Amino acid sequence: DAFSVWRLPSEAAEGTWRLLSPDAPIGGALPRMEPGQRLVLLAGLPPPGTVLLAPGGAPMPLAAPPAALPGLLPLARRGGEPRRVLLDLLARRAVAGEARAAACLRDIGLLAPARVAALADPALPVGGALEAALPDGEGRAFLRGWLRDPLGLVESVALRAPGGSVPVAAVHRVPRPDLAERLRQAPQGDAGPAPGFLAWLPEAGLAEGTAQLGLELRLASGQILRLVAPPGLLPPAAARDLVLSATTPDLATPVLMEHCISPAAARFHAAATAPGPAPERIALGAAQPRRAAVTVVVPLWRNLSFLRFQLAAFARDAAFRGPRAAELVYVLDSPEDRAEAEAVLRGLALLHGLPVTLLVQDRNRGYAPSCNLGAAAGSAPLLLFLNSDVVPHGPGWLGALRARLARDGRLAAVGPKLLYASGAIQHAGLFFAPTPDGEWGSNHYFKGWPRDHAPACRARRVPAVTGAAMLVRRDAFEAVGGFATDYILGDFEDSDLCLRLRAAGGEIGYEPAAELYHLERQSISDHPGHAGTLAALHNRRLHAARWGDAIAALMRRHPHPRG
Repeated sequence: DAFSVWRLPSEAAEGTWRLLSPDAPIGGALPRMEPGQRLVLLAGLPPPGTVLLAPGGAPMPLAAPPAALPGLLPLARRGGEPRRVLLDLLARRAVAGEARAAACLRDIGLLAPARVAALADPALPVGGALEAALPDGEGRAFLRGWLRDPLGLVESVALRAPGGSVPVAAVHRVPRPDLAERLRQAPQGDAGPAPGFLAWLPEAGLAEGTAQLGLELRLASGQILRLVAPPGLLPPAAARDLVLSATTPDLATPVLMEHCISPAAARFHAAATAPGPAPERIALGAAQPRRAAVTVVVPLWRNLSFLRFQLAAFARDAAFRGPRAAELVYVLDSPEDRAEAEAVLRGLALLHGLPVTLLVQDRNRGYAPSCNLGAAAGSAPLLLFLNSDVVPHGPGWLGALRARLARDGRLAAVGPKLLYASGAIQHAGLFFAPTPDGEWGSNHYFKGWPRDHAPACRARRVPAVTGAAMLVRRDAFEAVGGFATDYILGDFEDSDLCLRLRAAGGEIGYEPAAELYHLERQSISDHPGHAGTLAALHNRRLHAARWGDAIAALMRRHPHPRG
């Protein structure tokens, strides 16, 4: 193992000890001994002749170890005081920056976890569970659980982690309909209308490598009841999705979102979307045109059902033929589907004689990182961002969008008319309107109106357009840094980009001569981090906080066209 554990005699003094060995006769200081500490953690197995020098100066020779020593994992599995002290010692070293200590702490927490503990018996006067405790890898933690204390026995609550305890001063109480029937059976009384709790602890100070956490419920008598969560060191995307599903949108108050859900989700989302290795690049069909007029970027996540319709429509369009043809870049954001995506796109590229580039990410990173990656992979002066569930109505749509940008040099981006499968309008530009909670939501002009509704057939400037189909000048796109990656799972990135293009001096246009079908939400509806979670609420609040004042001024200049 990276460390060896030694038991000191009962008279061991607190303070700073030093380690002297034949290899290091001058010695080195060990982490300060705490009162009552009986175990000491040393790097590796010191050579024979090594001694510990106590604070008082008396040398203490290390005993010769037996031929076979147990590993740290078996020691941790014994539980009790040795396990707790071992984790505390590793945590102290991890906090001091020792990577090996953090790795040992992580491995023990994941491979030899403590038994999950809850107070689930309704006959007890105190009940509770710590259902999830998610360290973020940088000292913070998100908690979800429930607590029943009808007699007020609990005096204080602390988070128990390797290295010590941290008071939990504030939690957010939430209703838990799933517990109502069970808690009604408690003879001392139920937990009231909000037995659930959620907490984000930005000052927890957890050591790197911390994988499992618990709660200590201290009673007025001094007794301590312990709740232990399952190991919570999850992949960042899984942790983010768990935070976003911790309660339902109807129960998420502004205070809960601002001080708990949003900061926790944002932290895990940043880790989930952090840059990784370069994607695998697969060239399919013929070579891409050297002087492409447009780079078409299509992010893919799981649903590949519409690709055959989309590429068949491209194949009928002159914009995808010839030396200035558009180049096609598909970005696969679900690498587990690599084999199927490559097979489908390879077959379609050969069938239609279209060149296709497939980029395969190492993991799911989301809409904005996928679009930015696809844009960087192309070379054309114009960028068309297109959802995989968007299918052209007929040829000529891309030429119409390009012509609109050519006619109006002030435009940084332009969007087409999008239709439902029925032919009704799904999108004719985006506008913003106040929500009941005083924020700004985005809406589609003339949504549900007939395709030939006169106001929707006029080209005009609009506040924004949807990212489901958006043509952008590359220089303008790169100047504002591309799509913002802090929105979660495909909401508001498009309007945020439009607002940043506007802030940089550009305008946004709507071009009705370009028509495409949009099978709305089919490309993301099954994502576990989106459907029925707090993702949309988090994104709307983030968008409103960032752009609220600018949107208010913008909508005064762009009243809704009525006729």
